[in-house]
Amino acid sequence: MAKLSSKKNLSSMQVLKTLQVLLQGNFTMQELIEKLNKNEPEPVFNNSVISKYINTCRYCGIEIPKIHNKYFVTNLPFGLDLTPVDIDLLDVLQNIVRRDMSSKYNKLFDSLLEKINRFSNKRITRVEKSSYKLTVEMFENAVSERRKIKLMLKNGSEYVCVPIKMTENQGKSFFNVFYKNKDRTIDTERVSGLEILSQKFVGNYNEPSVIYVLRGELAQRYSLRENEQLLQPFDGHTIKVSNRGENKDILFSRLLRYDTDCEIINPKPYREEMAQIISSALSNYGDEF
Repeated sequence: MAKLSSKKNLSSMQVLKTLQVLLQGNFTMQELIEKLNKNEPEPVFNNSVISKYINTCRYCGIEIPKIHNKYFVTNLPFGLDLTPVDIDLLDVLQNIVRRDMSSKYNKLFDSLLEKINRFSNKRITRVEKSSYKLTVEMFENAVSERRKIKLMLKNGSEYVCVPIKMTENQGKSFFNVFYKNKDRTIDTERVSGLEILSQKFVGNYNEPSVIYVLRGELAQRYSLRENEQLLQPFDGHTIKVSNRGENKDILFSRLLRYDTDCEIINPKPYREEMAQIISSALSNYGDEF
C-alpha cells in the first residue's frame, strides 16, 4: 500500500510541474518536453506523458486548448477573479507607467501584467464552427468593453488589434478590426484563436475616419496619436492626417485650438459641423470682427 501511495504522489507532483510550466507561457509540445525535463535527473517527460497530465488538468476544470500547436491555459477555476473595476485600475496604472516611467520599468510592469493575466479569468477560445457562437459573443463583448483582442492566425502570426464589428459577405464571416492604423477584414476561417486582452482602447472605432490638413510650424512638429495615420508627409507646407476612433467632441475641441493651421477635409458632415461651430463662435463677437 505504501508503494502505491508513493506512486500516486509522484504522478500528482508531475501533474503540478506540468501546470507550473504551462502557467509560464504558451508552448508547443516539444517546448514543454524540453522545459519539463530540464530539471529532472533523467528525462521522464514525453509526448504521451505530458498529454496525460494535460488531460488530468482539464479533468480538474482547467481549460487548456491547443491553438496552432501551442497549449494555452485559458481558465483557472481557482484563478484571480478580476472585475471590470480591477482591470480599469490596472489600465490607469499602465497609462501612468507609460507616461512617466523609463523603458526599464515599462518592461517590468508589462511582465507583471502578463503574470496577472495568466492567473486571472482571462478569456480565450478556439475559433472553429463548433464554438462560433461563443467566439462572436466574446468579440462583441470586447467591442462593448473597449478591450483590445489578440487574433491568432492559422499561419502562426498574431494580431493585437482593436475589434470593430463582425461582418458577413457572400456567406462568409469576417472579423472587422483596426490594426496598425488601418481597417482590416479578416476571414474567420483564417483564425485559430481569439483572446480578449486587459488593455483598453480609447474612442469608438465604428466612427468614420476624420481626415484633416495641418499647416505651417504645427505640421512640422505634430506628433501622431496612436489612432492616427499620416496620409501625406510634410511637403514644406502641410501634412494630411487620418484620425480613427477619437471621440468627436474631444477631437473637435483639440482641432479648434489649432485655429487656421487646421482644416477638416472628410467626412463632409464633420467639415460642415466644424464650420458651423466656428461661424457660431464668431457671431458671438458681433461687429468686433
